Amino acid sequence: MKIDVNNALTIILGLIAVIGAIYRLAQIESSILSKITAIEKKIDIHLAEYNGKSEMIHYRLHGHDELIAHKFQRCWDEIKDIEGYLAKDGFIPREYPRSR
Repeated sequence: MKIDVNNALTIILGLIAVIGAIYRLAQIESSILSKITAIEKKIDIHLAEYNGKSEMIHYRLHGHDELIAHKFQRCWDEIKDIEGYLAKDGFIPREYPRSR
């Protein structure tokens, strides 16, 4: 059984080409995975910044809501005090219908 040189070279070169292609695909996959890791790190950083800013905005808005509620309650208490003071002289406050 004689091995033809042409067939042997074809098989050897084919194997080298397949091994080269596999090596190149591994390089490309490695490059893609490293880029994905870098992007994930950037996303984590941005999400942390977003959560911090979101908490601060919520804190500020909630603080304003409490301040408005406090001022409204103070004003309402003063109105009731004035009504009580005027009721001593016979003043009868009328009820206003609630707005819908």
